[in-house]
Amino acid sequence: MKRDISPDILFLMETKNPDSFVAKKTDKLKYENRVLVTPVGHGAGGLALLWKQEINLQIISTSANCIDTCIIFEGKKNFASFVYGDTDRNRRKELWDQLIDVNAAREAPWFLTGDFNDLLNNAEKDGGVTRSEASFTDLRTFFSEGDLFDLQYSGDFLSWRGKRGDDLVRCRLDRAVANSDWAELFPTARSLYLAFEGSNHKPLLSCFEPEKRKRRGLFRYDRRLKNNPEVKDLVAKTWKSGSFRTVNDRISAMRSVLIGWSRQHALNSRARIKEKKYQLDQALTDPVNDTELITKVTKELDEAYAAEESYWQQRSRQLWLSLGDRNTGYFHAVSKNRKRVNAFSVIENSEGEPVYQEDQIGRVIVDYFQRLFTSMGGDREETVNYALSPMITAETNEELIRIPQSPGTGWLLGQLFHTNWENIGAEIVKEIQEFFVTDKLPDKINETHIRLIPKIQSPKTVAEYRPIALCNVYYKIISKILTKRLQPLLSGIIS
Repeated sequence: MKRDISPDILFLMETKNPDSFVAKKTDKLKYENRVLVTPVGHGAGGLALLWKQEINLQIISTSANCIDTCIIFEGKKNFASFVYGDTDRNRRKELWDQLIDVNAAREAPWFLTGDFNDLLNNAEKDGGVTRSEASFTDLRTFFSEGDLFDLQYSGDFLSWRGKRGDDLVRCRLDRAVANSDWAELFPTARSLYLAFEGSNHKPLLSCFEPEKRKRRGLFRYDRRLKNNPEVKDLVAKTWKSGSFRTVNDRISAMRSVLIGWSRQHALNSRARIKEKKYQLDQALTDPVNDTELITKVTKELDEAYAAEESYWQQRSRQLWLSLGDRNTGYFHAVSKNRKRVNAFSVIENSEGEPVYQEDQIGRVIVDYFQRLFTSMGGDREETVNYALSPMITAETNEELIRIPQSPGTGWLLGQLFHTNWENIGAEIVKEIQEFFVTDKLPDKINETHIRLIPKIQSPKTVAEYRPIALCNVYYKIISKILTKRLQPLLSGIIS
């Protein structure tokens, strides 16, 4: 089978043999560097890590269960641990605890791969007796405390096979995982479980592809700008300037202006927090003891903290948690995790073959939904017309299509619309009213982004994602009006 993968520059294996034997065998692989860990028992254990000269790798420590390394890529440091989980549960737990302590001191991007010899749940096992939930505690705790997640993968993840009594058992003992910081460094990383070949373990291939082109993200209105008078004046000026034909044209122009303004001013509340903390420290250590200055800088620092927290709450989508408790670190972690979970690096097509390139992934997704929503053929119109009877009276219909007035205080508009309504509201109301008169939507108002949300952990196919439609706020105003008018009638028109 042809695989679209990059040539490997790092190679790890469990040797189960003396170093001399392993050295002789690995000489043929043409890797310039290697480190060997001698097996401590007969027929199990022993590690060999081989890497090519183009990778900047430093060995930090070696043991019977782990080779810990530091890798520098494009001037950025990340850590990689190559593990062999002991078959003894107590010694395996000691390894997880040691790795957590080591990582806590580093607070850096971290990648782990190898034979973990443990599972997260019964879904990672086929055959044999069902394991108790308590038996998964050690690995789950390790993942939780280490902020670790499985890389997206393709192939059959039941990577080990063996006999337990009379039963054939297959388990996911081998895996590749990373923390959130590492996922940001390598957002398209993925793993591929290869076929069994001369061992009771499948080879596991991990591809990082750090050189993949970064896509331009969607514009999101930064809620920190809502009380910025300069931004409000800029929005008002842009909205009312030019010969704009539609509200959508005005919104597009306003988006471009705000993007340019944000780039120019490099809005960064973290930098402001750092600056104000320094100023406060200087004021507090100054023998003059300028209380007025201390009060002023303290207030500015609180405002900077509040702005940073508000921004990361918006990015994290954790809107249930109140502001004001210095939750920025939590929001930041949630935001990074959302980005990691929602990222696409591999998906399987209808034939079960994995694809990795962005355009290929796009084609697989489009093909799936085209098949799903394509009509099966046949003439159903006559049957539908026979089955349906009118349920809306002329008077009710007049109420449904009545021209709406200006929205009241109950309207929940987007942050940008809400904070600038006094400048932009008149044109929006006028154009919405025109829709109810002419029955014609303004151009491009219903352009929608479709986002796929994972239904399960580690989805592999399009069917394991749930699509949601990200409509723009302008379109939602019209749909909300129609929804609120139709809602009281539903019980009478649905049998």
